[in-house]
This record gives sequence, structure tokens and C-alpha cells, in this order.
Amino acid sequence: MKVILCGATGFVGGEALLQCLSNKAFTSVLALTRRPLSKEVLTNPKIINILHEDFSHYPDSLIKQLAGAEACIWAIGGMNVKFSDPSTARTVNVEYTLVAAHFFATTVAPALSQTGKKFRFVYCSGWGTENDLKKPLWWMQDSRRVKGEAENGLFALANENEGVFEVLVVRPAGILPREMTLKWMVLMLGPAVKVEAVGAVMVEMAINGCEKRTLENGEIVRRGKELLEA
Repeated sequence: MKVILCGATGFVGGEALLQCLSNKAFTSVLALTRRPLSKEVLTNPKIINILHEDFSHYPDSLIKQLAGAEACIWAIGGMNVKFSDPSTARTVNVEYTLVAAHFFATTVAPALSQTGKKFRFVYCSGWGTENDLKKPLWWMQDSRRVKGEAENGLFALANENEGVFEVLVVRPAGILPREMTLKWMVLMLGPAVKVEAVGAVMVEMAINGCEKRTLENGEIVRRGKELLEA
């Protein structure tokens, strides 16, 4: 199975990359990145590192490179506070996501559908995401609405391309690294999930799909634990 991975140089995407490379279900991992991956990663025969500078635009030349891919794991984005301003946060979280999903749905997915398969777009959203963009919110309003806008756009795209393209979403809360420090232990006082659990669940969704379109943090924790202990 060939999978596209976007966000491989980031926290969650880097974890997904490690798990994709170690998973026997994947024959090729197409990592779209702005900068080259590490030399160590590039020695893995599964990895194909496609340098892609502008995530708001996908040239036709990419179609041939991505042909045959059955899923995309999307781990680009984050909370609004990580960005310089709200406009940039929206560009990365919403525009980049929807432009990419539309490209995959209209160029990669139709060819795959001839084999009787749907293209799966696995999206890393966030805990507390609100799909009703007019609903009053009292905490993390901007981040929750931005992720909600992205989810709404993805679900609309999936409905428009039913039978060809499907969207699956994870909504992790505080994501904890493999190596814990005191700072990260403080986060465990609230809802949290280990990064390896998030990666495991997203990888499984890409391979096998999921009965539920959206998995909340508690479900990610439970399913991730099962997968990692299997």
C-alpha cells in the first residue's frame, strides 16, 4: 500500500512517519515536505521524499508521483497560538488542508476508485473542535473554530465525492512526547494522549478505515493502547 504523508517534519507527523516506515502494510511512504528529511530516514527503501514548497498549490507534475496512493495522513497545522497571527493560522489550518484534500479527491482518488477502493484522508484535528462556527465559545475560540472550519470543508468534500473519497478525523487533546519531562507531566493533569497513540490510530485509519468518522481523545487513548500492545 502506498500512503502520502504531509507534516512528516513535525511532532505528530514525525511519529506517523516512523510508524508508517515500520508497518508492513505500507510499501511506499510519499512524504511531502518543504525541507529534506534526515539522511537516516532517507536510507529507508520505503521513503520517497517529495520536496514541495507551496502547500497552497499542487502542480500537475505531482499527479504522476502520487499515482496509486490509497491514503493521506495529514498532520500539518496546530493551535492558533503557534502562529504569528490569526490569518496565518487560518491559512495553514484551513486553506492548506482543503486545497490538498481537493487535489487528492479530484486527481488521485478517481483512478483508485476503478479498483473499488476509496481514497482515505486522515486528518489530525484537535480536542474541543466546534463545527458550529456561530456557537459562542468561552475558551480557545479561535483554534476550535479554525479546526471546525477545516473539518466542515473536508466533510463537504467527502460528500461531494462519495464513493471515491472519505475523510477520517482524530481529535487529540494535549499530545505527550515519547520522552516525558516535568513540563509535559503537568499537561497530564488535563486531557492528554501519547503521540505514539495518535500515530498508531492515524496509521490504522489509513490502512483499514474506521467505523466512526471522528474519534475523540478518549477513543484515541483506548484504541492507541490496544494497537501498541498488540
